[in-house]
Amino acid sequence: MPRWLVHNWELKLLSVLLAAIVWFFVVSADRSQLGFAAPVEYVGLEGSRVVLGTPRETVDVQLEAARWAAARLTPASVRVRVDVSKLAEGEHVVALSTENVEAPSGVQVLRVWPSAVRVTLASAAVKAVRVIPQIRGTPAADHALGRVAVDPQIVEVKGPRTTIEGRTTVETAPVDVTGIRQSITQHVGLLLPDSVYATTQRTVQVTVEIRPEESMRVGRPGAAR
Repeated sequence: MPRWLVHNWELKLLSVLLAAIVWFFVVSADRSQLGFAAPVEYVGLEGSRVVLGTPRETVDVQLEAARWAAARLTPASVRVRVDVSKLAEGEHVVALSTENVEAPSGVQVLRVWPSAVRVTLASAAVKAVRVIPQIRGTPAADHALGRVAVDPQIVEVKGPRTTIEGRTTVETAPVDVTGIRQSITQHVGLLLPDSVYATTQRTVQVTVEIRPEESMRVGRPGAAR
């Protein structure tokens, strides 16, 4: 072993310890504490169950982050995962801890509030239903509605078995044609019962044909020439 390495080893060891202490205090001083309303994700619903009602959507989390990490931290980068895969049907109170929180590197989770969430599970079913477009209002004067088309015409929904077993259709959010003089195409959402959601897509495309009344009369069989 080289002599320079062991020469005054006590002083060298002390220097290393002092450097480590200084580094610890510098890093500690370079950290921030902040709070977020983090979104809650209920995982483990891939099977034949669904969450009933309106479960808690956010919880408050207290975080400590290095300055470089805090500068890039947003509520969207922090989330709370609640695993319900092993829960039976019925109402449950699920405890929360810092281990439920997913956060970026450089971030430490200090606290979660509330410390538990209430969730109710029910047997679920998946079903293909026909989409019925809803039209609101009337076109401009001397104009009339023509053909109304929706794409896709069939969507798949999942929800409580007792809610969707007898359902064959689902309506779209209304498309307002008040005062319109030309055909329009809009992407609109679906009007679904509580605890029911679309598994394929959440919006559909509705095309409403609007034509002058004179042109519609001309196009009809037997119209006056």
